[in-house]
Amino acid sequence: MHAIPLRLQRFVRDSRGQFSIEASLTMPAILLATVLLIFLALYVYHQANLYQTASVSANRTAYNWDNSKKEYRTGAVMNGERDGLYWRLTDDHMSNLFSFMLPVSPASVALPSSGGAAGGSSPEGKLQRTAGQLPSAISGELSYSNQGLLRYVGAALQKSAHLPAFAVKLWGRNDVQAGAQSYVVDPVETIRLTDLTRTFISEVQGRIKPKAALAAMVEPKGEPKEPVRISSHAQAANYLRLLVTGTEQVIQVDPQTKRTVDALDAGGVAHQAYYTFNEKNLREVQMPKDAELLKQGTQVQGVVWHFFKLSKADKVKLSGGLKAELERQGIVVVLHE
Repeated sequence: MHAIPLRLQRFVRDSRGQFSIEASLTMPAILLATVLLIFLALYVYHQANLYQTASVSANRTAYNWDNSKKEYRTGAVMNGERDGLYWRLTDDHMSNLFSFMLPVSPASVALPSSGGAAGGSSPEGKLQRTAGQLPSAISGELSYSNQGLLRYVGAALQKSAHLPAFAVKLWGRNDVQAGAQSYVVDPVETIRLTDLTRTFISEVQGRIKPKAALAAMVEPKGEPKEPVRISSHAQAANYLRLLVTGTEQVIQVDPQTKRTVDALDAGGVAHQAYYTFNEKNLREVQMPKDAELLKQGTQVQGVVWHFFKLSKADKVKLSGGLKAELERQGIVVVLHE
């Protein structure tokens, strides 16, 4: 076995320069790890930011689902602005309930959206409205699924993370993805259906027998009665009291003014009958009284003016200007022609 040369032995045993060698090997490793941790934190930030966007989009869309006229961020809605009465049957993607029989896909909208923030009462319109609120840099899909008792809005988003080339090679991708779902809840409709079902069952149960129900389903033998003919204000007021099950009452508007209500129903709505009338008197005398009652909101909860046509006329002669002015004051106009 050959002996180790003397110079090599001295080089191995000599500790001079050892720190420089170790530093030249350790420092690059520490620097590389630090840079990787920075880009890892950046990647996690993009991931969390995209997930937050997906969650907010799904939650806001689900919250505003029952009314497409709601303000997107706050859920505020103007009085009278709402979808149709039967939107849950016509504009809620009910066909998805039969996806087990037919190949029906959930309603969806691709991102980025090119249609702006405009939408509608349909599921696609509501999703399109949300898509218009998202930045154009985000791609993916918004979807809505109706499974009867369970309805939910889904958001599957994707966005570029802008990572350097070496980080892309290390992770194998240059984008982040996030998904979120939010269930559509309708507490008002649920309470309404529960109360209706509970009341309906208690009212109908034991009220009518099957034989009696069949006996009731027979053709009428007599001719229908002629419609009620109104020829005076007294007849109109009496007909109105029968129609709304109301009573005639005198209400004190203010210390100097009284208002005679032709028919005040159980809900506190005042109904007024007009057979012959003068529009100037209605504007200057009658309308201010009812407008003040509506403003107070304590004695009446609403005002409805019923106009009956004269017996020899075909229609009620009411100007469009007066009708519009009454509606601006919150007074409902009903024409009996």
